[in-house]
Amino acid sequence: MTQRVFVLPDLGEGLEEAVVTSWLVAEGEEVALNQPFVEIETAKAVVEVPAPWPGRVVMLHVEAGETLAVGAALVTFDVNGGVAEGPGAGSSSPEAPVLPEVRTGDESPALGPLGSASVAATPAVRRLAKDRGIDLAALTGTGPRGRVTRDDVEAASGPVAPDVEVVPVSLVRRTIARNLEEIARIPQVTTFRTVDCSALEAFRRVLGVSPLPVFVAALVQTARTHPWINASWHDEGIRLHRAVHVGIAADTERGLVVPVLRDAGTKGIVAISSEIGRLAGAARSNTLTHEEVSGATIAVSNTGSYGSESGTPLLNPGHAVTVALGVIAPRALVVDGHVEARDACTLSCTFDHRVLDGATVGRALTDLVGLLGSSEGLAALPR
Repeated sequence: MTQRVFVLPDLGEGLEEAVVTSWLVAEGEEVALNQPFVEIETAKAVVEVPAPWPGRVVMLHVEAGETLAVGAALVTFDVNGGVAEGPGAGSSSPEAPVLPEVRTGDESPALGPLGSASVAATPAVRRLAKDRGIDLAALTGTGPRGRVTRDDVEAASGPVAPDVEVVPVSLVRRTIARNLEEIARIPQVTTFRTVDCSALEAFRRVLGVSPLPVFVAALVQTARTHPWINASWHDEGIRLHRAVHVGIAADTERGLVVPVLRDAGTKGIVAISSEIGRLAGAARSNTLTHEEVSGATIAVSNTGSYGSESGTPLLNPGHAVTVALGVIAPRALVVDGHVEARDACTLSCTFDHRVLDGATVGRALTDLVGLLGSSEGLAALPR
């Protein structure tokens, strides 16, 4: 047998780190080719990683619950049949056909020593110690084989006041924070419009759906006549997308997740409603695939679902428009010169000012508002 070290692969998501949520094998256990051996949580989903080679598990380099950088040692195998050239021929193997070699053991220089190369610690713990200014060599590890753990570094970081609760930052929350920092560099503007929802409410009740899928169908229809709202900024040029892939913001226990309703322009309202429900369920159960959270060309946030009248949604890199649908409630509207109480809501549209000007967005919103307020226009939408 030949020992090989399997490192955390990219998994096709372009991620920088992931959390090892649980090990499906133990040290000393025999594994078959493509047998799932570890559960990894990325910023977007939880996935099982299959064994790249058949053989015996020699060492698990991290503990469950720890964060690991892509390319860092995950597990060492005794490989049956000699050294393998790649992760195996099975269809379920990760999309990283050639895995970089690293040396066995946590003391490897590839794992980034701090203070002393002889100190056993995972890359995430070394990074935490560096951020806190803690010398790993001065700590006594409480983990397996004397490994310094995150708790050891936390304990050495100094006492926390008894009236302060320290809440660990999840991978999703850290990813959200990094995305927000990137989003803050986009020149974005938010504009607002009031929508008379009398026709929308009557129409969606006939179909037996919530207002959201009807709104999505109307937005897709508007994007056909105003294609610039379905565009994105790139250094080589602005991209106008023919297909409309709608990101639907979903609130979950892990934080905000934006699953993607793909090819929304090919679906009727009932199919859109069903797909939104399925994606929302997958978001809450943390079972979304990479494809289901990637590639949005425009986004929708249903702020009305938690009672908000309006808001200023932020853009995600990759598309130029995010529209928020506020709560639908009776409001005083002027109709034919008279004030009436009608169901209405506020649309908030945030747009990338590098791609769109206010006049372009204004014309698109005028058509969208007109469509949502028209019984005839709504009836013409694909059902």
